[in-house]
Amino acid sequence: MLSLQYNGEVLSKKRDELKLKVDDIATELCLSVQQVHAIENNLNGFYQSNKLKQAVIKRYCLFLNIDINTVISEYEEDKSDPNLKELKKDHLNTRIKKYIFIFVTAFLITYAWKMFT
Repeated sequence: MLSLQYNGEVLSKKRDELKLKVDDIATELCLSVQQVHAIENNLNGFYQSNKLKQAVIKRYCLFLNIDINTVISEYEEDKSDPNLKELKKDHLNTRIKKYIFIFVTAFLITYAWKMFT
């Protein structure tokens, strides 16, 4: 399980300073009022995963113009899938091959065009 430690009170205080209501935050971030309260009060149960919760907290920080590091103190990356790096590498290799193929094809078509005109 992932570990996510953050201070929701920072978000709550900044929201109060800006004189924003919980409804305003919920509307802006496309969340329910209960989800906003859960983040501000460090409650669990409203999010399927800590990754999703972390993404919402980041969006909340960006909206309030708060440094994310002042809110999220600890987040452990998900290392449950060791093939993730390999998949990213394979995806990159596939994209490189695709662009090389396009470049070579364009070069050959241009060369053939010049030969026959």
